[in-house]
Amino acid sequence: MVPWRQSASLILMGKKQINNIHGQSLFDYSTLFLKRSPNMRFAPNISAFPGGKLDQCDLSLEWPKYLSSSINIDRFSKRKADIYKDVDHPYPGLVFRLCAIRETFEETGLLLAKSRTSSNSDRHSSMLNLSNELINKWRDRIRHDASQFIVMCKEIDIEPAVHSLFEWSQYLAAAIAKVRFDTIFYIVTLPNTYPCSIAHDDHETVSADWLEPDIAVRKYRENSISFLPPQIYELARLGNFRKLSDLIEFLSKCDNDSKHHIQRILGICYKLPEAMVLLMPGDEHYPLDASFTTPVLSTNQTLKDFDSKIQNRLVMMNKGDNRKWEVHCKDTDNTEKDQLYIKPLLDGWEKL
Repeated sequence: MVPWRQSASLILMGKKQINNIHGQSLFDYSTLFLKRSPNMRFAPNISAFPGGKLDQCDLSLEWPKYLSSSINIDRFSKRKADIYKDVDHPYPGLVFRLCAIRETFEETGLLLAKSRTSSNSDRHSSMLNLSNELINKWRDRIRHDASQFIVMCKEIDIEPAVHSLFEWSQYLAAAIAKVRFDTIFYIVTLPNTYPCSIAHDDHETVSADWLEPDIAVRKYRENSISFLPPQIYELARLGNFRKLSDLIEFLSKCDNDSKHHIQRILGICYKLPEAMVLLMPGDEHYPLDASFTTPVLSTNQTLKDFDSKIQNRLVMMNKGDNRKWEVHCKDTDNTEKDQLYIKPLLDGWEKL
């Protein structure tokens, strides 16, 4: 039994629409963010990628039986992410993909699935076109009983498009978090963006918006949207891909590399007199004995003293009107670029 909550999220990437109401962007795709209710105990008013907690129904062995006739189920037996090692299941890669798709459907009404009679197995998917009546009916059932997800799939003869989810990253929440989640993030690339439907009785989510990465960062800096560190960090990494086609090419390369593995990222917090620093693995000051039980650490060093040649961190100043996390990443000792490791965008977003 792991001492944290396991979850899965979808980073949905859609070709952006021609008319962009949010301003000019350098990116040709948008990302879906959901704003959490101000009444939530965990992360109120925060915008995040859709997703949620792993449910026992996601581990049901009915799923491999149901899906094995149409997809190569064995590809999901490979433990290509650290989080997969924590579940007792023959197809851990399937379990978390099902969770991400189910939770996204519950939260947004967007169903990443295909007809059972369809021969399309394209890794780059689209949303299943169902009537609003059917969507509302099954969303309500599944939100009250997650095991209804497979019941829905069987009844209307569809299957979750698990083949279209690319493994991207994994975060174990740092000690500053009130609730500790270990979350795997998947990327799904779509031919366009799709309108979301927030259920009228949804107590968790209040709105949804498709934003280009640079627009999202701009809104964050302008205080019109709030993010947690994983979202800030991922937006900085996405800065390396202005075209969706380039991102797809990179994802395919990773997917086809047998050695590619998603490692758990655990941020370690340091309280400095002038700032809060969240160290990521690889930072020169990252503790060698870092673990889930590592508390928030303190030091009397100034931010200048805490500087280093190799940095992989987020920094938030303690004072000022606009206290925001900023990504600091530099690696002066690494001159060779690993094509299967995309670091956060260097030198900030100002150079975009």
